[in-house]
Amino acid sequence: MKNCLLVVMLSLLSGISWAQCTTGTPGTNCSGPLSVQPQTGNNTQSAITLVDLGLPTLAPAASQYTLSIASGMLVESDNGNNYHSLVGSQGPQGATGPTGPQGTTGATGAVGPQGTVGPIGPVGATGTAGAAGAIGPQGSVGPIGPAGATGAAGATGAAGPQGSTGAVGPAGATGAAGTTGPIGPAGATGATGAAGAVGVTGAVGPIGPAGATGPAGLQGAVGPVGPQGTTGAAGTTGAVGPVGPQGTTGAAGTAGAIGPVGPAGAIGPAGPAGVQGPAGPQGPPGTTAAPSDYSFYYGTGYKAGMGIVEVGGSFDRDQIEMSNATSVRLVVTIGPSALPSGSYAQAEYTPDGTNWCALSAEVPVTTPNGLYLSTWQGLPTGANGDYVVRIVVLNAGTAAEQIGLRQLHVQFK
Repeated sequence: MKNCLLVVMLSLLSGISWAQCTTGTPGTNCSGPLSVQPQTGNNTQSAITLVDLGLPTLAPAASQYTLSIASGMLVESDNGNNYHSLVGSQGPQGATGPTGPQGTTGATGAVGPQGTVGPIGPVGATGTAGAAGAIGPQGSVGPIGPAGATGAAGATGAAGPQGSTGAVGPAGATGAAGTTGPIGPAGATGATGAAGAVGVTGAVGPIGPAGATGPAGLQGAVGPVGPQGTTGAAGTTGAVGPVGPQGTTGAAGTAGAIGPVGPAGAIGPAGPAGVQGPAGPQGPPGTTAAPSDYSFYYGTGYKAGMGIVEVGGSFDRDQIEMSNATSVRLVVTIGPSALPSGSYAQAEYTPDGTNWCALSAEVPVTTPNGLYLSTWQGLPTGANGDYVVRIVVLNAGTAAEQIGLRQLHVQFK
């Protein structure tokens, strides 16, 4: 139910530190530590009360730890992370410990807030009803026995049919509080169901003495809840009647909201290799690519005249099939002598035996003692064919100069 009050019970700290509070935006800012100290003469437990206004929660922020209400539950945000419930998942069912002797009846405690509904436990087999024995005298109440060890949770059996609601029995004595177990991981927050209407409280009549247990009658229809009466004096405890038949299963509640996505799981092992597919069809016959390297000159150098001069004359040419070549470059090795600035070497081809066209980029031949080459460039338009290739050198000087050519190579790919 919205606009309800949630009460968070806090233990008092030993020693009192008073928090300083100022008006903030929004709300009130207090500097810690904060201690809850009841007023003098207070007769109820210390508490901090959060009022559920049915509004969105504050946005999580770094370095802030926020306590708030969402979907009727107390939630908390750590250091900018998403809100999560402070209620852990139910631990495993422990083994039933030995029944201790009946303790003295304590005073009836105040009614606590409605807890979340736990999972339905397995339905046990129904034993045969034994004959009713004579009622013995009421024994004295012994001290409460020690709690049994917690056993592993049993497998969940199939849910039996839900029986009709029986009459409400008298309240049992409140046992001693057990130690608090560790908080489990936060479970998914279920949707809050609508609250039923509260019946009118009637007066409680006095409790008569316990009579002998008669045979179990047929299950009657559930009557309306009568008004709550005043609590009468506690009578003697009657003998326990036989266990009634299992009722029919009630309608399933609405599904809870989906929780946050968990971390990604580890990558599983690789699967087995697939069966090799059939061989593809035979491709068309290929063509022979152009050889990758053609050598044009190997020597110690010569004296180059002014202007463009063919290396080795017409005797150092080569016929090259370049139909399938896509790129070309020129590689030049020079010895101790070089030509003036602006001089270069270049590969040329002739498409008609008369006119010569540039095949490679220009390679400067102005620095002695080194290997120099042009960058890879696309084959010029029209050069894809079976043509004659030559190497020329441009002497940009004003007189014939010695050039220490060692090797000349034209490379294709």
